[in-house]
Amino acid sequence: MQLDVVGVFSPDLCGFLLLLGASLLSLTSLLAPWLSLATDLLPAERFDLSLWRGCVVHNGGPLQCRPHPGLLALPPHLLWARVLTGASLGFSLLALLLTAPGLQVVHSWGSRQKRVLLGVGGCLSLVAGLLVLVPVSHVARLASLSRFDPSLPPMAPRWEKGGALYSGWVAAGMHLGAGALLIATCYRQRGGAPETDPRGAPHPPGAPVSRTERV
Repeated sequence: MQLDVVGVFSPDLCGFLLLLGASLLSLTSLLAPWLSLATDLLPAERFDLSLWRGCVVHNGGPLQCRPHPGLLALPPHLLWARVLTGASLGFSLLALLLTAPGLQVVHSWGSRQKRVLLGVGGCLSLVAGLLVLVPVSHVARLASLSRFDPSLPPMAPRWEKGGALYSGWVAAGMHLGAGALLIATCYRQRGGAPETDPRGAPHPPGAPVSRTERV
């Protein structure tokens, strides 16, 4: 597997790097707190709720956390958020594995195989972006409704958006951008240079390959 310095800043590599960053942010949103509960009665404490545990945070004190006893202990919106965010991370990692050998700087596949890998990786990246965008937006909507609910007394504690929601929004945007770049690169290569075999020998589109070249 050889590297080509000429295509370092190619669109497919930029899409791959965006996809890598989006995968890390999806992992962050899967582990970080999604909701935070604080009240003016106890300003030194707040309760953070993530997809895996709940934590009581003391200002200047220890962090006390307790994992959720089971899936049924989670509210329905957080349960679906765990499923969809985990699926998004899985699609993102699969897109990374498929996109890496299809990059222009990697000389290990033919041009047709690279186009297929980039196209499939781009589609998986778009799906991953939608899968993380839906639960993040839904939980943020519920938190906003709780915060501005006029039926609650002024001193009642209200849920606020956690850091996982913001990282999830950024991850969704990066997934969609990476998918668009990869698919655009796939279509651009389709009508561009002639096919090459893994050793770099050019072949016009549709031209037969001799038996010696196949070996």
